[in-house]
Amino acid sequence: MSVEAREQLIADLGRYRQQMSALLLTVTEDQDWQPDLDNWSFRYVAAHMAVCDSECLQPRIKQIAAGENPTLELYLNSGRDFSGFELTQSLSDWEQTRQEIIEFYRALPEDKLSLTGKHQSYGAITVEDYLRIMVDHDRGHLQELEEMLARYEQRK
Repeated sequence: MSVEAREQLIADLGRYRQQMSALLLTVTEDQDWQPDLDNWSFRYVAAHMAVCDSECLQPRIKQIAAGENPTLELYLNSGRDFSGFELTQSLSDWEQTRQEIIEFYRALPEDKLSLTGKHQSYGAITVEDYLRIMVDHDRGHLQELEEMLARYEQRK
């Protein structure tokens, strides 16, 4: 990956987190609002994003970069109870973990970038592959959050 592409990936990781956090901070007073019973509340969205980075992305890219060639199962936390997570704390935790991920990736030597793990859904996966998947994950949740906020505003 070129230096420019690497910097773009870093920028995307930061930008999507910042955009989502900014939107979620506008609804802290109503963090448990959800569009319907089939969709998450704002609290759950924030907690999901934070734990995806801390429980899945961060440890997995470290395993890959360490040369462990891990076998990685599909990570899902959709059935998890996030009711005890505070929205603003989740956003703070997410910011810290995402920054640690970015710093880890930025400092990763070139020879570590070709190491892989075996993902159940994606096959052979490098650190950069995993980071791109997370950018796509962020982008998808940002779009869902924008739609959710539009519904939230319409109910007023």
